[in-house]
Amino acid sequence: MNRDKLVPLKDIIKICILVLFYLPKLLYPGRQINLSMSSSERLQQQEEHQIPKWNMKGDYVETCNCDFGCPCNFNGFPSNGFCRALWLLHIREGNYGDVKLDGLEVIYAVSWPKAIHEGNGTLQLFITKNSDKQQRDALVNIFTGKAKGDGPFALFTSTLKYILDSQFVEINAKVNGTRSSFSVPGIVDVQLENFVDPVTGDEHYAKIQLPKGFIWKLADAAKTKVMKILTPNLNFDHSGKSAFYSVVEFKGP
Repeated sequence: MNRDKLVPLKDIIKICILVLFYLPKLLYPGRQINLSMSSSERLQQQEEHQIPKWNMKGDYVETCNCDFGCPCNFNGFPSNGFCRALWLLHIREGNYGDVKLDGLEVIYAVSWPKAIHEGNGTLQLFITKNSDKQQRDALVNIFTGKAKGDGPFALFTSTLKYILDSQFVEINAKVNGTRSSFSVPGIVDVQLENFVDPVTGDEHYAKIQLPKGFIWKLADAAKTKVMKILTPNLNFDHSGKSAFYSVVEFKGP
């Protein structure tokens, strides 16, 4: 053996470092690879890479069991120690990859036994039956947090204990600001109305601004004339409580 032809150890180390650095870039062109990540972090990055880009803009109607204005927006705790909510999102325009979501509607029915951040919630999605298989899959992925992104969905999913099977149903929605309403025949009924000045009898209008809000940043406040749901797992009536209307935009992943 000719020792003069042996490659020095330091050169071998340099070659190995170069291979480790450039091989992932050759195998996954255009993808940012962090060699310092753990295997679980790499798996998460791969999963996110498989999620298509999505976005949606729509009319958002929020109702819950809290007193007017909902103290969860200020100190994180509901008026009566627990949270029950029915929300509607009417998607004006949106897409999930190549799948168009324009004109579709989703009702987000959810209940937590304590404050939202204390967990153990139950979620039931009602998705308009006027949607095809690809649209339904896209909406389920977004609203159950699988598609990640900004907004409340991925965050709220981390507080849920049960996610019930999504229901594809007839949704009757009337979007009209603080006079909006939505329903699923025989199951969900929500109607908003404005506040009334007890002295003059005139309608009273109010807005709430949350510069760091993750659902909405500016919303019109209202109250519910009707707010109820009747299913085997979610069964409540909190009419006469807090409500909001806002125009929202979300995107991901």
